[in-house]
Amino acid sequence: MKELIEMWKHTRIVSFFILSTALYAVFLWIFAQLPVWIIPGVTSLRPANAIPIVCSLLFGPAAAWGTAFGNLIGYDLMSGALTIGSIGGFIGNFVMGLVPYYVWRRIFKEPPHCKNLKSLAAFELVNLLHASSCGFIIALWTELVGFVPFTPIAFIITFNNFLHAAIISPILMGLFYDRAVKAGWLWTDIMSGYTYTPKEVKSYHKIGFLLTIIGGIVGDFVCIILGLGLGQPLLFGPGLIFVGTPLIATGLVFLIIFIVGLALLSKD
Repeated sequence: MKELIEMWKHTRIVSFFILSTALYAVFLWIFAQLPVWIIPGVTSLRPANAIPIVCSLLFGPAAAWGTAFGNLIGYDLMSGALTIGSIGGFIGNFVMGLVPYYVWRRIFKEPPHCKNLKSLAAFELVNLLHASSCGFIIALWTELVGFVPFTPIAFIITFNNFLHAAIISPILMGLFYDRAVKAGWLWTDIMSGYTYTPKEVKSYHKIGFLLTIIGGIVGDFVCIILGLGLGQPLLFGPGLIFVGTPLIATGLVFLIIFIVGLALLSKD
């Protein structure tokens, strides 16, 4: 993850951070003014969620920071959704901007142009991972601090993130990827020492990817089910819970799995 720090040395990457932040913030603010709130003051319909995965795959680490600050500025500050939940929102949106480029550079040899089935299928898998990871982290935080129960917020954020990006983002990638390549705007064109796609997919990167899927996707949906009151007698018994509720304890386990997966993906 050293690129997240090293990026600040590169003026063009900083410019991409500003662009990512501005695009996300402006479109979040526009759609929040309509407004189509799902949970008033907490979450609404967000077509702007099509932007982070595109910026991430083009601008790399700039989009991780840009997505986090774009959500904070455009949604929390400008749209009246600043709450204790915004802490989880900052982290969750950071992860949403991090995961796409972070996974793609280690796992997929086909570029994310979305112009053939192989590229599109990989794109949608990464989309599901980045959407679920964001929803999982934000909802686990809101459950932990007693702000909003896990299940409704996780379900809404996950599918809100996924559906908009599943439809809109492949079109944007098809329009802009080749142009970005020709213009030398991919983050790896500017930051030397990093590869955009892997020459070889190493075994520990595959394990890391699998762990992020288990932690970010499986963990999200397992906790959603637990939040509905299903499955608890099979997983927990008297005296077995040491960290909060069964849902929180389960969520923390899956969160650790997800973090270990990211750590393996970061290994050269």
